[in-house]
Amino acid sequence: MTPGIRRMMRTAASWTLAIAFLGGLGIAGAATQPARAPAPSSAFSLAQARQLVAGASAGHLEARRVFAGPHGLYGVVVGAKGDPNSASILWVTPDRGAIVAGTLIDAAGNDLNTVAKFAMGLQFSATESLRRASLPAARAIVTPGRGPILTAVIDPNCSYCHLLYDELMPHVLRGELRIRFVIVGVVKSDSARRAAAILSAPDPLAALAQDQRGFDVAREEGGYPIVNAHLAPGSVAAVAANNALIAKAGIDGTPAVFYCSRRKASVRMIVGMPSSLAALLKDLSDRPAPACAG
Repeated sequence: MTPGIRRMMRTAASWTLAIAFLGGLGIAGAATQPARAPAPSSAFSLAQARQLVAGASAGHLEARRVFAGPHGLYGVVVGAKGDPNSASILWVTPDRGAIVAGTLIDAAGNDLNTVAKFAMGLQFSATESLRRASLPAARAIVTPGRGPILTAVIDPNCSYCHLLYDELMPHVLRGELRIRFVIVGVVKSDSARRAAAILSAPDPLAALAQDQRGFDVAREEGGYPIVNAHLAPGSVAAVAANNALIAKAGIDGTPAVFYCSRRKASVRMIVGMPSSLAALLKDLSDRPAPACAG
């Protein structure tokens, strides 16, 4: 793979280059304008986009949708070939001859890639992600007791998820909070199977505890047995849906947590280990927003 293709693959997963059509003035900022679905592009067909994207990425990326972009550009939704959960935006020049792989920023500082993602349902806000994680379809494992609830996205084969579990559970046992564990399978090739096995157990909370007690840090492998494990179809579907959910939430690694912030009165999302668990628990609201309700 050439250096140029490697660069394109990296930008397909995380667009970090700021590109502003402001007469050379670059302005960074977050999307603040209401998102409306972009109009389909009639001048640039999906077939043309597929040919351009496939050629530019040596077949590693595929075009899935085209739409009329700003400033005479065409927008293309792309994803890694064979990975239906991956989705990013790239831009095509007005002459349809070149790809701009980067984040488009307008004069108001709006991230137009993110605006397009929200408009087309490719990316969820933290509040919407938490709402979906709270639905019965996610088959979340909720610890009993009282107190504010923290939602933790974990993979049963994730070392940092294991560390987070060990740090959180003493607070649960003291009755200081509850945890809604959303189980995904993304870290290793058998993660989805182990996740589904835990959710298929007669007592998923006990199965998760067993997984964590027997966690092999050196091998980064959970302790719940999966050889000849029963995998209920509903549990398999829940894990697949949870994997798709975190992709749309912009979570590119585990663990991740959602919680209602006392200070900001809104839903917050943290990807990775919280830098200060004590600060997080202090900020955790005991009067949760509807999306945080247990």
